[in-house]
Amino acid sequence: MPATKRERITGLGYDPNFGGIDLSGCPSAQDWPKDASFIDDRFAPMDTTGSGHGSAGLKKFIAEQAAEGEGASVVHVGDNAFRVFSKDGQWHADGEVGGKRHRYSAPDRDALLGKLMKLAARRDTIKKLSELQLLEVARIAGTGDRVAAINRYLEYAVPQALADKYDDPNEIVNDPALRTFMDSACEYVWLNSRLDATDSEDWQDYKAQFVGQRPVSCALLDHAWSEFSSSRNRLVFAPSVKEEPEPQPVAADIENMTDAEIDATYKGVARSFAQSGRR
Repeated sequence: MPATKRERITGLGYDPNFGGIDLSGCPSAQDWPKDASFIDDRFAPMDTTGSGHGSAGLKKFIAEQAAEGEGASVVHVGDNAFRVFSKDGQWHADGEVGGKRHRYSAPDRDALLGKLMKLAARRDTIKKLSELQLLEVARIAGTGDRVAAINRYLEYAVPQALADKYDDPNEIVNDPALRTFMDSACEYVWLNSRLDATDSEDWQDYKAQFVGQRPVSCALLDHAWSEFSSSRNRLVFAPSVKEEPEPQPVAADIENMTDAEIDATYKGVARSFAQSGRR
């Protein structure tokens, strides 16, 4: 079959000389240039905060909320325990070193732990005595030499860097910041120097009331123990029981008594009156 020649479309108003439809007034119907961006500068720029600083802030917020929900944890700085927790977007640490309270805050956990590490590296904080050191102090106190026992306690607990801050050793004893530490050291030496003293809840309650706001000293504790011991050994006397008088015979009984019985009864009554008169 011979090939047919493709004919031009005719009819239906087709005009071969027509140049096409003018689409300059309809940009959306035009073809996009291959190297052009789809972003129209006539509109506001796109929000890219979700992939930058905004997402980091969101992650931080979520981490803080999770930390607050977990509650506090315990971090040890040497022999001292610190309570670490997150609150209101800040990390906090609260603990006691050598009888002195320390509080720290930081924007994040790593920064807070860095502060605690610096505290651990400091050499001017009160040290906690080891069991061997406490035993040595107790044995010295047991000999009755309280001054030597307290001095040995301070030698172990007070580092040289802290002692160098004071011109006079007495300043350490009278420093209000170290009062809790000094009171505890004095109580330890006193208890081990008194062979007749025992620690108990009753003694602790009585001692707290007796000492009050005064600084603790061995002499003060001696007086407190003396009063405490006296109050425990004090006897409580019961009221004396009154003797009931012997029943006296009535007229009906006398009529049935013999002369000898009447005479004996009379003498008994007279003897009772004589004894009551001597009282």
